[in-house]
Amino acid sequence: MFVSSVLWLLLLSCSFSFGVESDINCLKSIKASLEDTLGYLNSSWDFNNNTEGFICNFLGIECWHPHESKVLNIKLSELGLKGQFPRGVENCTSLTGLDLSGNMLSGPLPHDIDKILTWVTSLDLSSNSFSGLIPATLSNCSYMNVLKLDNNQFSGNIPAEVNQLTRLKTFSVANNLLSGQVPPFGENIASIRRDSYANNPGLCGYPLKPCPSISQKKSLNVVRVFKSNGVTMVTAAGFDELQQPRVCLIWSCTRTQLNKTPAGLSLQIIHTKLDELALFLV
Repeated sequence: MFVSSVLWLLLLSCSFSFGVESDINCLKSIKASLEDTLGYLNSSWDFNNNTEGFICNFLGIECWHPHESKVLNIKLSELGLKGQFPRGVENCTSLTGLDLSGNMLSGPLPHDIDKILTWVTSLDLSSNSFSGLIPATLSNCSYMNVLKLDNNQFSGNIPAEVNQLTRLKTFSVANNLLSGQVPPFGENIASIRRDSYANNPGLCGYPLKPCPSISQKKSLNVVRVFKSNGVTMVTAAGFDELQQPRVCLIWSCTRTQLNKTPAGLSLQIIHTKLDELALFLV
């Protein structure tokens, strides 16, 4: 009985020590990976202090207990930080909140972000310069209550899987470069409104305007081929997904190259004239 009790205490001690050490390494990694342009981290995050719970006194760090180095929240908003998303966050194994908003962070988010932010309930990356696709793996962060990705440069579609985050209370991707159909949250999450998607002209679907059907997309574009002096020019006129008119030059070629259409373009001839062909995109 005595031996088993001692072993249990040793295991508990090892677990605690590992947790404390991993959180210290977490913050060391964050500091090393970011450019501290205003010097806030350099002046506050001093790792030469070895007293118990010393990292809990760092700027922007909240711990589970003030005398234990177990990081609960990291709040580093508007500190002039530069760099990419700090992967070292994954070493803060008890982290529930991460706020990096209002900095100068850039680049894509990690594709395995769900492995980095396993227990996070609040993620605020707004007002940076993050780009690329929003990782579909965010949908695996099942405890997420707050997800703010607005005012960045994210592009592509919003992953449909995001609607699996049933705990969401706050969600915003406004002011990005996103397109396509928004996730079908439905009316179950009343806090997700039109403002959550503002200034992404390519987005559609509830609560925004309906997305155009495939048949509508096919019939909206007319291509005309003009021939003059042996040179053929192809232009397209019609409407895009936002019902905005557009005219563009697709390609030009000699008369002998007319049957070589650009890759991915399929044309159907409707009628012909002497100097002009009327076609539809299909």
